[in-house]
Amino acid sequence: MLLRSTTTAPRPLSSSPAPTTEAPRASAVISRGAAASVDSFTSAAKPRPTPGPTTPTTPTTPGKGGSTDGLKDKALIKALHDAAAQHKDLGYNQARKVIFTELDNHDGKVECVYTGRELATNKIPNSSDMNTEHSWPQSKGATGAAKSDLHHLFPTDSKANSIRSSYPFGKVVKDVKWSQDGSKLGKDANGQTVFEPRDEHKGNVARALFYFSTVYGKPIPAGDEAVLKQWNQMDKVDAAEVARNDAIQGYQGNRNPFVDDPSLADRISDF
Repeated sequence: MLLRSTTTAPRPLSSSPAPTTEAPRASAVISRGAAASVDSFTSAAKPRPTPGPTTPTTPTTPGKGGSTDGLKDKALIKALHDAAAQHKDLGYNQARKVIFTELDNHDGKVECVYTGRELATNKIPNSSDMNTEHSWPQSKGATGAAKSDLHHLFPTDSKANSIRSSYPFGKVVKDVKWSQDGSKLGKDANGQTVFEPRDEHKGNVARALFYFSTVYGKPIPAGDEAVLKQWNQMDKVDAAEVARNDAIQGYQGNRNPFVDDPSLADRISDF
């Protein structure tokens, strides 16, 4: 494993959302077999994660009462980036092995964060059955070390993963094209196609995207950010999310500071 530090400097904050260049899929719902090659955006469900291969050390990211006191906006983003960006790049195959055999495997079962479907496995499963969700899609910047960063990767039913595709997360209010166990795909109030995860994963998604934006210097569109901040407040950090953060530190050597202190997101006016 190589020790990498993301070299992307935190970008200047912008008041306008970044344009989306990826065209929506012609069809949202596809067969599970056709979903094998699709990788998209996702909360590890509530089971307690197994510890990482090494005993977690003192957190490397600042949290409550730490060096972020008094900081906000660009200064806070820089402090969090500098503290969290350096981590081990496991490589994508190893990251998937960790997810399906240890991190999100509980008593021999792995649960899809979108649908709650469980799969009994002790290895990386066939990608037409269950695969790895990139909460921040590869097509929108999750490449290199970011592709393998466990802080935004989750196990997902392949059909749900394919349906989510690379659509942004948001509140579905009309034209529901697909729904299962609380997750749904449809239109938001502005007529944009969005994917809404089930309630127990909403906060996890928000904190994963805040982490990704901060560490890899990727902007979050203003409308998406507003929804994510609501989810961060609504779906509070629980013991399972803390345990997952601890375990990932054992593998990668860094933490998600927005799990350690969710209030950090409210001190950043524009991710």
